[in-house]
Amino acid sequence: MKNLLPLNRRSFLGAGVGAAAAALAGRAPAFAAAKKFVPYSNKSLDYYFFVAQQEAVQRSVEAQGWRFQAVNASFDNTTQLQQWESILLNGPSAIISDPIDSQAIVSVIKKYNAKSIPVGIIDTPATGGNVAITVDFDNYQGGVMAAEAIVACLKKKYGSPKGTVLNCYGALQSVAWRLRKEGMDATFKKYPDIKLLDRPTEGELKTMLSVTVETLSEYPNLDAVHAPSDTPSRGIVTALQQKGKWKKVGDPGHVIFVNIDGEPIALQWIKEGYMDGVISQDPVAYGQITVEMLAKYSLNGKAVPLGPYENDNYFWKSGVITNSASGPSLVIPPFLIDASNAGDKRMWGNVTYNDWGLKYK
Repeated sequence: MKNLLPLNRRSFLGAGVGAAAAALAGRAPAFAAAKKFVPYSNKSLDYYFFVAQQEAVQRSVEAQGWRFQAVNASFDNTTQLQQWESILLNGPSAIISDPIDSQAIVSVIKKYNAKSIPVGIIDTPATGGNVAITVDFDNYQGGVMAAEAIVACLKKKYGSPKGTVLNCYGALQSVAWRLRKEGMDATFKKYPDIKLLDRPTEGELKTMLSVTVETLSEYPNLDAVHAPSDTPSRGIVTALQQKGKWKKVGDPGHVIFVNIDGEPIALQWIKEGYMDGVISQDPVAYGQITVEMLAKYSLNGKAVPLGPYENDNYFWKSGVITNSASGPSLVIPPFLIDASNAGDKRMWGNVTYNDWGLKYK
């Protein structure tokens, strides 16, 4: 795998682009009336995670025989709201989205509500409106679990929880990254013999590289390092390689390495023995379950039922749909991927890379 941005071979290449452009221009394709139209509003395509998430939505929508269209706001909230407005003019059957701003998105959700168009939200919950189904991740608990995984490695190394840990935290205006940092900080506070180095990186690969290099110069015996997402953590890997610290688990000089996400590059590092673990969130499940709930319930005029959700297709297998401020919500349980389970075919990074052929450029 090369350390470049991911390329989705289908979602923004090929015939679908022409249909999307025509729809946004107010000229719905001739076949539009024959199929349900379920578009997807993405926040970004700059991370493998978001590309995989869009691919999951597209595959699931098309498997239903519905028409798909994707728009990308590139982390611009105003653009995303305008895209929702443009799509609304073309009479969608439903809409699925990963919002940039949890509060701002409510205004356009309510416009869809007024026309009885079901809304599915993934990854970033809305703070209001009537959302048919939200599928997301407990980011705070993800931070807690990542910290606990590092603590377990430190205990194995020293016999007690002590050492120096670098957290290359992401931009705090991101709700997800902020919650992950808060969960990690709260956990490490329980261990007074662990020195936590909180260093801002804005979630950028180049910044993680420079921060890690600088930290290793100041703390040459650094015990562990963490990133809140896998894509920019490639900068950490480059820094460890440059400093001669890219060692396998168990080898002298190994720097404990634990992230959050579980994309293919992290699974590769784990399988090769260099990475200790990653806390998984599952963008494949986000897209698939959202489409499943729309097909079974929302597009048939039924509310998504609350209660247990079980699906053996996913490694985590079961969760609970509860009521949230915006409606039914399934928070997929975070879990640790390590050497014992990284090869499991159900891991989303294995699905997207091995089964779907979603590669890195």
